[in-house]
Amino acid sequence: MKMKTKAPTPDHEAFRIDLIAVLNKHAGALDASELLAIAAYTTGQIMAMQDALKWTPDLAMEVVARNIEAGNAQAIAEAHKWMPSA
Repeated sequence: MKMKTKAPTPDHEAFRIDLIAVLNKHAGALDASELLAIAAYTTGQIMAMQDALKWTPDLAMEVVARNIEAGNAQAIAEAHKWMPSA
C-alpha cells in the first residue's frame, strides 16, 4: 500500500507543542536517552489503540519510522539556525 503524506493540521501542531512542553518539563530530571525510551514506549501504547482492520503492524511501524525521519530532519534543520556546525 502506498502511503499518503498529510500536512499537519492546527490540532496536530498544538498536540506536538504540548508534547514538547512535557518533554521540556522533565528534561532536567531525565536524560535524552530516558526521554527517548519513554516516548518510544508510549508510541507503542498508542499503536496498540489503532483499528486492527485499518492498520497492520507493518503499516503502523512505517508511519512511525517516516515521522521519526521527518522529525529528526526538522530538528537538524532548526539546530543549524543557531548552531552552524550541527
